[in-house]
Amino acid sequence: MGDRILQGFLNRGLIDVGGDDAKLDKLNQAAGDLAAALKNNPSKALGFSLIAFDPDAPEADPVVQEALAALQNRWTTYRNTFSATPTAVVRAMLLDALVAAAAEDDRVGVCFVASARNALPFMPVDNEREIWISIVEEVERRVDLRAEAEWATPDSISVQPIKFDVPKLTAPEVRIAKVPKDSLQTGMMAAAGPTGINQQGGAVHTHGNPHWPQGHQLWVGEFGLRAGTTIAEAIDTALSEIQVSQPDLAQPFAKLAETVSGHVDSTLKAVSAATAGLQRRTNLLWWREALFSPSVGKSYRTLPPSVAAALMALDLFDAVPLFSPASVSAFLGEAVLRLGGTADGGKRTVRDLVTEAQDEATLAPLRTAAAKLAAEPVGRGPLLAMIGHPTHTGARDAESFQQLTGVPATSELDTVAWSGWVFRELQASKAATDASPARRNAARRG
Repeated sequence: MGDRILQGFLNRGLIDVGGDDAKLDKLNQAAGDLAAALKNNPSKALGFSLIAFDPDAPEADPVVQEALAALQNRWTTYRNTFSATPTAVVRAMLLDALVAAAAEDDRVGVCFVASARNALPFMPVDNEREIWISIVEEVERRVDLRAEAEWATPDSISVQPIKFDVPKLTAPEVRIAKVPKDSLQTGMMAAAGPTGINQQGGAVHTHGNPHWPQGHQLWVGEFGLRAGTTIAEAIDTALSEIQVSQPDLAQPFAKLAETVSGHVDSTLKAVSAATAGLQRRTNLLWWREALFSPSVGKSYRTLPPSVAAALMALDLFDAVPLFSPASVSAFLGEAVLRLGGTADGGKRTVRDLVTEAQDEATLAPLRTAAAKLAAEPVGRGPLLAMIGHPTHTGARDAESFQQLTGVPATSELDTVAWSGWVFRELQASKAATDASPARRNAARRG
């Protein structure tokens, strides 16, 4: 890709190395150094992009100076080849670095594509148009693949079977008791009659049944009562001494409960992740139908169209993840059109729209978000830097506007285009500082 970009600039006469392949190789090396700087610090992507787009980029801009330093490091005598500051060379190297870094870090791709969709239409790059179209489409396609994957709802959800190692339990231990034989014998003798013979052959008084069994009905009743009581007491005594030692089930049941709980939790997470895209789309449809701003608690229809459009961009940004399909911007445009009074073709200069965003009370949430995402304007940066830091000297200076943003002061946008611009800058500024995994496969492994 690097050779193709630099060669494209060469073929169109935008840069000239005198047909020296060694010099072209030095440009490639310098571009590689800039790509390495981007990989180490993706926050540079916004500045790199906005300078790469602009044929009139100011020489004093920090990004231009960084690129010239990289070129100087690889090609000490480059100034002997170029009569003036080689802005086209700088832009070609930055573009090469951006494409190389975007191939390894989707966040750089978001910055690049968002900035390209905003700024490129206002840049005098007609003789470079073919280069830009193919490059932007290629990077955008790669970023969209990740976004579509993160927004997708699968046809089915695969849940792994629960895994539980059944512990080995010890068998219950039963200690058998014995019937008290002596007391049972004594009791039965007492039930049988008033006297008996002991083991030594001597007569003993049983102090029991006073009757003898010879045809005497009273003996039968007395015997049954006394014998039953004696046997029952013997059985109760034996049973009371039986002991059963149960295995300890507390730990196995605790382990089972932990395993089941973990399995249910992972299953719910799988369902939640699988249906996140569907839930997100449902919420967005509700938002579009309600036309109600959650950030200020009022209907968009009660606000001036340009204010409502900027606020809708912020609210949509808060509702979607960093990696969102290109169709989300189109969705925002359709939502803005639903407000009415926005499709009359009326346009305002970008400078006026920025000033309104700096001053309008309703757009305070936008200024707060912009201040967090974009640093104070120094070199080339997004419009958000001026919106988020309205008291900064350059933010209020009309003459500095084009130098700090790259956007011609006379550029005009309608409300739909303005909302898309703000949304893409919010996405790009977040991508520049986001901690998301650089690549989609890294996110999946995590």
